[in-house]
Amino acid sequence: MLRSAASLALVIFVLFANLTSGLHFYLRDGEQQCFLEELPQGFFVTGTYKTEEWREADKRYVENPAITVVMTADDNTAVHRVMNQKGSHQGKFSFTAGSAGEHTICVQAQGAQAGGWLSSSIVKFTLDITIGEADDGGRSAIEKIKDISLKIKVLNAQLEEIKTEQKYQRERELEFDAATSSIKRRVIYWAFIQLGIVGAVCYWQLHHLRRFFEAKKLV
Repeated sequence: MLRSAASLALVIFVLFANLTSGLHFYLRDGEQQCFLEELPQGFFVTGTYKTEEWREADKRYVENPAITVVMTADDNTAVHRVMNQKGSHQGKFSFTAGSAGEHTICVQAQGAQAGGWLSSSIVKFTLDITIGEADDGGRSAIEKIKDISLKIKVLNAQLEEIKTEQKYQRERELEFDAATSSIKRRVIYWAFIQLGIVGAVCYWQLHHLRRFFEAKKLV
């Protein structure tokens, strides 16, 4: 009778779980607590849990890594267990509703050893449950991966275009540098040629002037 009342209280808490920050209750070592959750078919259920043990010396609840948590979820309509998980004193859990209807979720806190120091202790169990959208068998994840893959391909194509453009620009720069160097060399050559012509003209004029002065017997 007391067990049924406790289960009913837990059901009420779960029904209003979306309106509160989380659900917590108290267990003893080895005690199992179950509650019902009405779930649509194929919906994905995730959650987190945390256990804390009452320490009399400190007058407060503290974490005890020696605690082991066993969690199960049963599809009451199909009479099928959809989750059977054993974890540490805190962690995560998830399962997919096999069919529409009631699902029984059970939790159990166990000590490191039977009859150990936890056996007479009270464990505070904090549970947060999130009911997400229907599980599509991973199709949405596959679609997201395909979308990401497509975006990566587009980015790779854009990178290739950028690389091609950069290569073309480098080739243009090399051609421009080569043309500039060629023009500079030609300017220098032309300057030397002009200096040579000017020097030759000056020499010829001086030579001709000297012969003129000699012919006139001015020198």
